[in-house]
Amino acid sequence: MENKYDTFMPVLTNLIDSVEKFNSIYNNYIELRNFYGSEKWFEYMEIEKIPVKCGVLTEDQLFDMISDHNELLGVLLDLTSKMYKNF
Repeated sequence: MENKYDTFMPVLTNLIDSVEKFNSIYNNYIELRNFYGSEKWFEYMEIEKIPVKCGVLTEDQLFDMISDHNELLGVLLDLTSKMYKNF
């Protein structure tokens, strides 16, 4: 049991820290999701040469991020259900 605790506790601590960090910048996701496919996004895509990093204007980068977010949401919902059953 001690070994299980020693294995579980650091991962739990890391998850708590990660969730706090994720929550603190979650508004970035909302803004990016709202930007993707917006009039402004299409307007910027029309510009031929942008002199700065602009991966968010590719069709895949934001789409993949939104897809990853949605997959994570499913995993977290399953995990939350499991955690509540064992509360």
